[in-house]
Amino acid sequence: MKPNVKGANTLSKAIGRFVSGLEFGALSPSDLSTLKFGVMDCLACVIAGAREPVTQIVLNRLVAEHGGHERATVLAHSVQSSALGAALANGVMAHACDFDDVSDPMCGHPTAPALPAILAAGELAERSGRDVLLAYAAAVEVMTKLGRVAGYELYQSGWHATAALGVFGAAAGASKILGLDAERTATAIGIAASRVAGIRANIGTMVKPMHCGFAARDGLEAALLAAAGATASLDALEGSNGFLNTYVSQRGRAVDFASLLGNPFDIREPGIVFKKYPSCLDTHSAIDAILELRNSHDIQPEHVKYIRCVLAPGVGGDLAYHAPQTPMEGKFSMEFCSAVALARGRVSLAEFSQEVVDDPAIRRLIGISKLDFDPELTSQDPRSFCAAARVETSLQDGRVVQKTVHHMRGHPKNPMSECEFVSKFKDCANAVLDPDRTDRALAMIEQLDQLSDLRPLMSALVTE
Repeated sequence: MKPNVKGANTLSKAIGRFVSGLEFGALSPSDLSTLKFGVMDCLACVIAGAREPVTQIVLNRLVAEHGGHERATVLAHSVQSSALGAALANGVMAHACDFDDVSDPMCGHPTAPALPAILAAGELAERSGRDVLLAYAAAVEVMTKLGRVAGYELYQSGWHATAALGVFGAAAGASKILGLDAERTATAIGIAASRVAGIRANIGTMVKPMHCGFAARDGLEAALLAAAGATASLDALEGSNGFLNTYVSQRGRAVDFASLLGNPFDIREPGIVFKKYPSCLDTHSAIDAILELRNSHDIQPEHVKYIRCVLAPGVGGDLAYHAPQTPMEGKFSMEFCSAVALARGRVSLAEFSQEVVDDPAIRRLIGISKLDFDPELTSQDPRSFCAAARVETSLQDGRVVQKTVHHMRGHPKNPMSECEFVSKFKDCANAVLDPDRTDRALAMIEQLDQLSDLRPLMSALVTE
């Protein structure tokens, strides 16, 4: 049964009633499948991020200093920390490779800031896999519906919506799995409103994955403080000096927002976009097009005169690195991603290395690549982050071949298969976990709603 949130007179109260009242029966079999794939995908990204330099910095300088008598798991390591330390570390890892899922309404990444907070709280409270899925559903719904109110405006104003809205998702998900009632959940949202942060100027640097770690830690902390009896303004979202008016100047949206929650769930419509490639989402349709052109026309990199990747105007604002010098910058470079796809025939984690960035063949292709824009590719929804792309490639023999992709692989209208999710998980785990742990973790994720204790899954996801 869908919780009744009508009559809530503030956004925080509406969220509190929705989250605390959400029941497992509100989720359809299709919803559960999406949620399980979301967990699998995020955990794959956490493992992939385990050896990234930003992870080691955060672990050494921040997580090791987290005290507390409770212990929670830092995944893909042989380390435990406080619940807050684990949420921070796992959140950073989840976003370190920019391989994690995306929500159009949120204008950001929903799972990376939320699931690490939920898992840490779930260990703390000794919850089940079913509890994790329900809290995860609540968290995504809060973030994406807030995104419908504020996400696009936040993004256009220079805020990283993943961080700014992620803290609310983490607070909602942690509140749910900790069993907070409506009032204390609303309080957690109020506390989280004072932890909103994250600017887009830091995209392409180590700070971007830190945004997810900070949001996960701060959202969990908000729930723990509310559980301990802390107070907060119940109109911290829409009040005159609240989040919306301070960050995006939105007024009078409380009634609209309350009616949106769970009606329908955003995991159902429009759905979640899962990433096939570990790079900025704006590159994905073009990568799909280049790989198809390469295969169908047997294109050899040395025969290419130029590459033109065309997006809709207003898309690609984060593709700021036209001659990237580092692997992180390469993730936000259309020129680098197109060069790698053409030269290597794949865009995997292995391609984002300094060796590949410095490869003369890649540098040549970057030099003959151009990012361009065409109004004909504009989406019917101007807020959509899932950009169509047209790729035009000129060859030495005089041919010009082109391909247009409207929905990237992983979009709900062109979804990844179960085999692709499993393959992504195994590829990410290959260099970190032994095959037995990988297989055990996959089996438990696939049956997560039947898992009575979260701890065996967490134990499978660590190194010896």
